[in-house]
Amino acid sequence: MIRFSVFVTSFSILAYEIVFTRIFAWSQWVNLSSLIITMALLGFGAAGSFISLFQDWIEKRLEKVFSAGLVLFPLFLAAGFIIPSHLTFNPYELGLEPAQIGILVLYFLFMAMAFFLGAGVICLSFIGQDVGRMVFYNLTGSGVGALAVAPLSFYVHPVWIMAGIGVAACLPALVLMVRSGTGCRRLGAGAAAILVMAGLWQGMTLPRAWTVSQYKPVSMALTLPEARMVYEAFSPLGIVQVVEAKGLRATAGLSLASPFPVPVQKGIFVNAGAMSPITPFSGDTGAVRYLEYLSSYLPFHVTDRADEKKVLIIGAGGGESILKSLVKGFGSIDALEMDSHVIRLMKGPFADFSGHIYENGRVNVIHREARSFIQQTGETWDLIEISLMDGYTGSASGVHALNENYLYTREALAGALRCLTHTGLLAVTRWIVTPARDNLKMFHMAVEALGDVGVKEPENCLLAVRSLQALTLVVSRSPLSRRMIEASREFARERGFDLDYFPGIQPEDADRFILLNPPVYHRAMQELLSDRAGAFIDAYAFDITAATDNRPYFHNFFKPALVKTIRTYGPSQIPVTEWGWLILVILLVPVLLTAFGCILLPVIAARHQGRYQMGAGRRIVTAAYFSLIGAAYFFIEIPLIQKMSLFLGHPSYSFTVVIAGLLTFSGLGSLFSDRVFAKTNPMAASCLIISVLVSACVFGADFIFSRAMAWSAGLKILLVLLLLFLPGFFMGMPFACGLARIKQDQATALPWVWAINGFAGVVSILLAALLAILSGFNTVLLLAAVFYALAGMFSYYPDGI
Repeated sequence: MIRFSVFVTSFSILAYEIVFTRIFAWSQWVNLSSLIITMALLGFGAAGSFISLFQDWIEKRLEKVFSAGLVLFPLFLAAGFIIPSHLTFNPYELGLEPAQIGILVLYFLFMAMAFFLGAGVICLSFIGQDVGRMVFYNLTGSGVGALAVAPLSFYVHPVWIMAGIGVAACLPALVLMVRSGTGCRRLGAGAAAILVMAGLWQGMTLPRAWTVSQYKPVSMALTLPEARMVYEAFSPLGIVQVVEAKGLRATAGLSLASPFPVPVQKGIFVNAGAMSPITPFSGDTGAVRYLEYLSSYLPFHVTDRADEKKVLIIGAGGGESILKSLVKGFGSIDALEMDSHVIRLMKGPFADFSGHIYENGRVNVIHREARSFIQQTGETWDLIEISLMDGYTGSASGVHALNENYLYTREALAGALRCLTHTGLLAVTRWIVTPARDNLKMFHMAVEALGDVGVKEPENCLLAVRSLQALTLVVSRSPLSRRMIEASREFARERGFDLDYFPGIQPEDADRFILLNPPVYHRAMQELLSDRAGAFIDAYAFDITAATDNRPYFHNFFKPALVKTIRTYGPSQIPVTEWGWLILVILLVPVLLTAFGCILLPVIAARHQGRYQMGAGRRIVTAAYFSLIGAAYFFIEIPLIQKMSLFLGHPSYSFTVVIAGLLTFSGLGSLFSDRVFAKTNPMAASCLIISVLVSACVFGADFIFSRAMAWSAGLKILLVLLLLFLPGFFMGMPFACGLARIKQDQATALPWVWAINGFAGVVSILLAALLAILSGFNTVLLLAAVFYALAGMFSYYPDGI
């Protein structure tokens, strides 16, 4: 019964975490979702501290307390989902409305209560049970929970999945009711009430669902007259929705001088994010000539003899770039689209509306992720286009600052340049945001990428045109021809656009129509091409250093100088700078204080009650050991999730595979922890092996993955699991062996060391995010190797841990 309860509770906790990340990605922003793991570990640590403080009282009533935990866990799991859904949280208002900080705290407090009760059930199971076996059921239950969510995500709304998790969490209470005698009738009544509540929850929360942030693009679209949702589909990549409304149009970068009307469109939204327009099309390209007045049309405009050339579109979406290619007359159009639901809706219910452009004879739609496709393809194109892959609101506010993006890295641009013909063009269009930052970072990355592919004079290979809303950067491996430059100048002049850079540009050529004071883009681009580039980047108010595959945080522009700006102009500047970091700061300080207090209080109480027979030295070493292995585990897990998203193609796949693999293999390691190193110090031996394996991963994994990018998704997942097996197996041993040693001669300290391990994980997740942004994933992984090595050394302490 106890093993079943631990397995199901662990299953529910992990599935709850993953589904919450999906719901946050849809209703708020992806970077908030990673903080749920922090709240889970905070609940785990708090549960250990609570049990440690009231251990004598709990042990006298162990069966009743354990049973109560089984009943209360699903109740609070449901409450942790329902109550936050009724709280209106808008991250953009953090700097404007102090009440939003309180709502943020309430969000995570309600979630943490479910984790607190679930962790309490698991922690109590260690009392009187074999520790290694209990850790096995804990970790494998978590791994299965992570794995179970993925297939359901293809068919079911995340809110419905959450309702199912609530019902699953009731199973241990029901089994306990059936197996127990008359003394548990009240428990049965409680379990029945929970099931009734879960059924009501399932019926009432889907129509209401979670309120999508009013700042997300889909919310804005639904405020238009006669707006309605006409399509919805689900997958691990996100929720795909199509909205139609009177007056719905997306014309990012459209010239005010355009003489052509823009038809009413339908909008595709993935996770309620940036709109990808579906334009009505009958086959007459003259009806969509407004596309010629978008700033992103420049690379199409300057391409001659297009009927003989090939274009590659990254992110086909609703087909706007396909239409631009048809208007220009490209002979061959390859369009990458990663989400199968988008392909399905464009070939199905919206095929007639869009003119069947996905099935046009010149169009080849490829269901692939861009980085892996570019890395393994042997083809070349005359034009590769990446246009507005995120919404303006998210781009301008810094909400994606904590999210990795492997499409916008130096290596990604270099890979795309290698896929161009000799005179081919790479075009990247991004929003104009104030203050200027991401277009300058993209320009700098393009300069660096040109150097990576052997271009000696990048100043002759770049061109940038700016409209009111968007900036299009054009890059070539060969010097731009005089004809192309003149065609670009004519294009900009006729549309009232500004050329911020072209080879040979003079100050009087810039800022002629859309005046900026000072002309920041023109001046910055000149500096980034000069010998003063390094000094300019260091002095600039925002971080515009090139994003790399080791630090793929293109949307992070935070520098300490921004703190001074916020202090000078007030918190109202946060939404237009980088509030993504603000959430980490808001949580990190109270988490540190909470962790310190919850670790210290049980020690004080235990010494007062005479429960712990540890000297000061042993307490310090024990705390250090469990802190190090707790931090090191997540210093490995978090970077691996982020690194694998490049190889597997999407963060959702990476999250599921890495979490499920590591936890399951760690569970196996804990099960065999007392047998593998029976004749030596198992803690030291396993820590040393982990340290070596992680170090090898840092220096060898990228080499392996770069040669397997072309493999099928199934083979990639199998490779990742094979590479995770040995590290994961041994990572399950230090904690299980440490708990077993504590239980031998200091059993009353078990909840305390459980709390230490949990709180170390809480802090490590936040620190891992900060360190990855500042120094890269490899630095975090190497620190994990060092932590495990130090923990192994502490395990040799003469008095034991």
